[in-house]
Amino acid sequence: MTVNRRTRRALSRSLPRVLAATAVAGSLALAGCSSGGTPSSTSGSGDFDGVELTVWNNIDYDPYQSLQEKYFADCATELGITVKNETITGDYTSKLLQAASSKSLPDIALLSTDVQVPLLASQGVLADLDSLGVSTDGLEDSVAALGQYEDTLYALPVQVEDYAVFYNKDLFAAAGITEAPTTFDELVEDAKALTTADQYGVAFAGNATDGAAPVFFLPFLLSAGGDPADPTSDGAVAAVDLYKKLFDDGSLSKEFVNWGWDANDQWTGGKAAIAVTGPWQLVTPTDFEYGIAPFPTLEAGEEPKVGLLGYAYGVAAQSDETKAQAAAALVECRASEENQVETAVQGGYIPALTTAQEAFVAEVPGAAPFVDAVPTAVNTATLGTDWNTLQQQYVTAIQDATVNGTSAEEALSKAVAGQ
Repeated sequence: MTVNRRTRRALSRSLPRVLAATAVAGSLALAGCSSGGTPSSTSGSGDFDGVELTVWNNIDYDPYQSLQEKYFADCATELGITVKNETITGDYTSKLLQAASSKSLPDIALLSTDVQVPLLASQGVLADLDSLGVSTDGLEDSVAALGQYEDTLYALPVQVEDYAVFYNKDLFAAAGITEAPTTFDELVEDAKALTTADQYGVAFAGNATDGAAPVFFLPFLLSAGGDPADPTSDGAVAAVDLYKKLFDDGSLSKEFVNWGWDANDQWTGGKAAIAVTGPWQLVTPTDFEYGIAPFPTLEAGEEPKVGLLGYAYGVAAQSDETKAQAAAALVECRASEENQVETAVQGGYIPALTTAQEAFVAEVPGAAPFVDAVPTAVNTATLGTDWNTLQQQYVTAIQDATVNGTSAEEALSKAVAGQ
């Protein structure tokens, strides 16, 4: 949760978050390597007795950490493997790169699909999982692609994240609004009606330091028909203009340019009626009843879209074929449907497997908008390092259009030109 971009996106942020005492209804049995939606083509392909493997991740809060240790321990016992789990604190990406440079990568590492997978895959330090028999059967194409680099599978996704609109039902009722907005115009209208002396209609991230602003802005751009690679597209202009209208109406606080991931605190604290946030909110208690809705679109009846992020397990490239096969088998065992559902219900992630997503929604109906958005979600990692530049341009344009009163079109043009 760095608060670097998304660590809760918890992989890089170390901010604490309170987890609800939600438990899976009944006991979810841990899956063996042949159960769940992911075939275990690697299991049984060799004798793994005596093989010792090291696993890295950097999610240091419970229940996530304890669950992962349990999954790997049980899978290792079944496969005859000895496994050592290490939780890495600090700048995880830098430590992965340092380990890659010194040829000391762990046998298995949990990787963010938008940053760490392409960084390591491009250096040739991750094993080709296709060659190790790992399958992406049971994954939506959009999810499978998260673990790929240049059409080769280098990491197996186990959980994904996208975003949705959360709204305070009590505040909606007080304003006489019965449904969440479905278009940009409705959002502007509703947000204005929801704004009072004590609360704002919406709370969005707008600063340029922790990465939250472009992550939460992206679904508005996509749902307006915009192309993330083209800041001059009509959809990009419409999305920036949406922020400008909300700001000009007073529905969006002038302080939003100072808010990052903490923008959600305005909503959880009852200071804003509408916010954008992720599936972790499903396991975080609030003092009010809330609803969850897809992103509004520019025009009625259009299909909303979101950005998709994920976490996947990669295997280090190495000459010891038995060890590589053992690592692949352990990853597939960890990726079982049962394990993914349990992690989702207790930790607030979306499972990677389609069958696990369905089971998750059955347990937590509020997760439906997140799951429904997965098939058409957009993976910005396909833009490579260009996305680092593009997202800064979008945030710059948002700030210019709101604070300085520049038109959305001009603000985007200036941002692209570096003015």
